[in-house]
Amino acid sequence: MVVEEGGVPMGLEGRTVAITGSRMAMELAHLVATFGGVPYVAPTVGIDVQEDVDLQVDGLVRRILGGACEYAVFMTGPGVYLLMAKAEKLGVQREVVERLNRLAVVARSHKPQKVLEQNGVRVSLVPSDNTAEGIAAEMVKLDLQGKRVAILWHGAPAVILRQELERRGAEVFEAQAYHYSPALEKSGAEVLVALGFQSVPPEHQKVLQLIRDVLRGAVHVMTFTSPPSARNLFRMAEEHGMQEDFCRQLNSNVLVVAVGPPTRRTIEEHGVSVDVMPEIYKLGPMVRAITEYFAHPLPSQKKPLLAGIQPGREGDSHG
Repeated sequence: MVVEEGGVPMGLEGRTVAITGSRMAMELAHLVATFGGVPYVAPTVGIDVQEDVDLQVDGLVRRILGGACEYAVFMTGPGVYLLMAKAEKLGVQREVVERLNRLAVVARSHKPQKVLEQNGVRVSLVPSDNTAEGIAAEMVKLDLQGKRVAILWHGAPAVILRQELERRGAEVFEAQAYHYSPALEKSGAEVLVALGFQSVPPEHQKVLQLIRDVLRGAVHVMTFTSPPSARNLFRMAEEHGMQEDFCRQLNSNVLVVAVGPPTRRTIEEHGVSVDVMPEIYKLGPMVRAITEYFAHPLPSQKKPLLAGIQPGREGDSHG
């Protein structure tokens, strides 16, 4: 951490940092400002609860009640909320909690763990690496032969978890709690509000302006906190005929930051190199990794350190 006189953490020094996530946008904006940066909040992803995923959650509730699994994996807090809301609507919430407490329950991170525990469910495992690969690495150490594993996904299932569990002899049942969406639909907003998230809804024109500001050099750092946040941004650049120039600018003059490996892979699939990824896949370590990049440049770092930069245009910064 770079610290100025008086103990104030610095390191971003007026650089404009784009924030493409929605759910934790204000928390990330606060961190950026704390380290001396100018947050530019332009979320590119929301969530939507549609009939098809509602039916999948309904199926998972019935599977849990029927004793049709020995392991249950929960990927997100909103997913747990939707499961419990469905159980309450069916009048079986207490029975679902009792059944889950007979299983080995895995939470991808402390966020779903917190919501599970708030509902009275004991969590057996929280992997240190909160990716699908990290969950697979921990679960393959368990006795999976002939066991039934239920996974409640977020908006983007990853095939690697199913493949690894099935390779170890498990029978896997998957359900999706919601879809990722370029907009924050009412159904998704209600879930986030219920969980206390200060989410910022995506806005088409704001995202389009972000792309234009990247092209004109007004953005110095681009952060991505999920694969959909990257995927949606590149899709919009393509739809407006700016993808080639946008990717070229990111590769040449913008520090590109991914919160973790799945997000990094998505960015690289679009032909853009990732410059910074924290060792711990969370927002705080991500911002600290950015400040370390600027504070201790290595010979291998090809991006300019953006000395003498100017903040983005008036009205871009938030937080």
